[in-house]
Amino acid sequence: MGGGVDLNNDLFDRRGHIKNSSIEKLKNGNLKKTEINILSEHIESCEECAQKLSNSFEQKDFLKVPCGFEEEIEYKINRNHKKNKQLFFYSLKVSAAACMALVLVFSSALNFMADTGVRKLEIKSPQFTAVNSMNVKLENFTNNIIDREVFNNGIQKK
Repeated sequence: MGGGVDLNNDLFDRRGHIKNSSIEKLKNGNLKKTEINILSEHIESCEECAQKLSNSFEQKDFLKVPCGFEEEIEYKINRNHKKNKQLFFYSLKVSAAACMALVLVFSSALNFMADTGVRKLEIKSPQFTAVNSMNVKLENFTNNIIDREVFNNGIQKK
C-alpha cells in the first residue's frame, strides 16, 4: 500500500485496500475532502483498488442521460440537416449558372468557327430616291451648261 495511509483508518481494510463501504461513500459523495484526497491518491497507485472502483459501477449507472438530451440531439441533427440542404441548393444554383455560362461561351465560339449557326445581320443603306434624282438632274444640267460653253467658245473662235 502507498501514500502513507494509516491502516487503522475506516477507509481501508487490514490488507491496505479500500473497503467496499468506502467505495460506496465515495460514489454517493458522503466523504470529507481529506478522505476523498486519500482515496484518490491510493487509487492512483493501487491497480487492485482502481479495478474494484470501476467494477463497483453498474451498467445502468452509465446509461442515464440528462433530461432533454434526446430533444437537444434531434434539434441539432435537424439544424445540421437544414444547413446541409441549404448549402446543397446554393451549390446547385452556382453550378447551373457556371454550366450555362460555359454553354454560351462555347456555343458562340463553335458557331463562329463552323460559320453555321449565327446569321449575320445585314444593314441596308437607306433609299435616297429623291436625293438621287436631284443629283442626276443637277449633273445633267451642269453637263448641258458646260457643253454650251464649249460649243459657244468654239463658235466664237472660228
